[in-house]
Amino acid sequence: MYNTVYDSLIIAKKVIYLPSCHSTNDIAAEIVREGTSQEGTVVITDNQTNGRGQRGTAWLVEPNQNLTFSIVLKPDFIPIQDQFLLSKAIAVGISSYLRYYSTDVKIKWPNDIYLKDRKICGVSIENSIQGSRISGSVVGIGLNINQNDFGDIRAVSLSVDRNRIFSLPEEFEKLVYHIDEQYFKLRSVAGREFINSEYLNLLYGYRMVRSFRVNGAVLRGEITGVTSLGKLCIRFGKDTVPVEFANKEVEWVFDE
Repeated sequence: MYNTVYDSLIIAKKVIYLPSCHSTNDIAAEIVREGTSQEGTVVITDNQTNGRGQRGTAWLVEPNQNLTFSIVLKPDFIPIQDQFLLSKAIAVGISSYLRYYSTDVKIKWPNDIYLKDRKICGVSIENSIQGSRISGSVVGIGLNINQNDFGDIRAVSLSVDRNRIFSLPEEFEKLVYHIDEQYFKLRSVAGREFINSEYLNLLYGYRMVRSFRVNGAVLRGEITGVTSLGKLCIRFGKDTVPVEFANKEVEWVFDE
């Protein structure tokens, strides 16, 4: 059973646990539409039957093995033009939690989390816009904890990496604490500067020449940064101006 996290500032003051559901994001979105949701409410399940990742891609995990939950947030203090700050804060928070177990943690743009070159966590963020502000956000998180079998050879779990079984409720509480800490930092200029800096420090492939697939062609390029709207900047050739890519417009090509 997943309990309220009492020592958090915002997140998981209210926890809705469902043994099984089609999608925690959908249920969290329904709560947002009702207009009575408490910020930080978490919808969590042991068995998500129809989850989705970024831009509607499939998000499948084994039942009772991982952390699968969605957070209801109201980041109306973030201007629309800076909305990727929320994604950065969530990714930095998850990375901070994982770095308790390993220093080899990276954020693969836009906000997948990699442990030793293998995906360990996926994040999906759905924002509701009102005027020039974000009125509400649903943050879906799928973190591999005890799963051992992956169809994707680039996936890993804490259990595989550390060779032990973890308590899901205990890891949930630890993870929430780290995400909550970074989300709260978004309210100050200094906090935002820290998150921007830490995101780049953790960005997978930053300032490194890697292979990317663009419009069917494989090109070598260097990641130079990420825009405030979350577009990835890649320079192809030393003297060229970096090209900006939205999600799904560019694909990593791994060497192995």
